[in-house]
Amino acid sequence: MKLSFIASPLVLGKALMIFNEEPYEMIGTAGFVYGTSAHDYEDRHICQVEVAFIQKAYRQTSVFAQGLRELVRVIKADNEAVQQVQFWTPVDQPDLDRLLGRFTLLPHATKSIVNNMAFYTIPFDELESYCNRLRDFR
Repeated sequence: MKLSFIASPLVLGKALMIFNEEPYEMIGTAGFVYGTSAHDYEDRHICQVEVAFIQKAYRQTSVFAQGLRELVRVIKADNEAVQQVQFWTPVDQPDLDRLLGRFTLLPHATKSIVNNMAFYTIPFDELESYCNRLRDFR
């Protein structure tokens, strides 16, 4: 199942790579698809983030904020029909829950628990507004 989350953006969607400028090395990645497998990827108004990763040494607010802003910019430029962003995370990681819990404070965003996984849904326009507020983190 984990392999499918990594592979599907490469086959059906998009992938972003995050690089550190000095030394020039890849420090993270994100992959997403438009649509969901449950609807044969025809529900392209949903962007599902399949994988997101930042190397532990670079996990800080500024890198997260810049990566999230770039993700939102790419989604908006690539598919103006996107109305919702969604993703799954494990529930047994308190640090991740604290970080992503901020999203549930956005209007109409939700988090639900399904089979030991947290499922987040966020209206795209709310996520974009949130990213605009993060501009100060560079």
